[in-house]
Amino acid sequence: MAVQFNKLTRDEFYVIADLPENSEKILELINGEVVEKMVSYVPATIAINIATEIKIFVRQGNLGGVTGADGCYDMPNGDMLCPDVAFIAKERLPEVPQREAPIPPDLAVEVKSPTDTYIGTRDKAKAYLSFGVRMVWLVFPEKQFIEVYAPGKDIELLTINEMISGGDVLPGFTLAVKDVFGG
Repeated sequence: MAVQFNKLTRDEFYVIADLPENSEKILELINGEVVEKMVSYVPATIAINIATEIKIFVRQGNLGGVTGADGCYDMPNGDMLCPDVAFIAKERLPEVPQREAPIPPDLAVEVKSPTDTYIGTRDKAKAYLSFGVRMVWLVFPEKQFIEVYAPGKDIELLTINEMISGGDVLPGFTLAVKDVFGG
């Protein structure tokens, strides 16, 4: 007989996330289960490289908000996801929320950490798109490439000598892939 576990509701997740022993952790709610995002130096450095460039671009154009891994977003299915970097247009989120954003971001960036699998990371990109995220960047430090996901488009693979673009989500934004990896 298989053991069945009850899926947590968002309210039950908040109770767990707000416990003192979880105050220093980044927790996500994925398919009713609490998942801790494991921190790692190289992925964190890469995320900061990306976030810095996006933040400068967004601030110059007064385009919206940029968050790091502590910035979480409510998904339509009840999940609570915390991308390593995210952008949300100001017209979609005119007021800064006190906790998580009540809607998915426009751009979600996930940097694969040593504890993540390639399949799991790619599944997360597909989930983001199914929740209405307009663009997802998956960053793979070990192999130094980036996969770009957008609804209705083929996956774009960018290598170290190419440029990543903000597309329709951040028109005019570009970043050299080598700079993502500290090049």
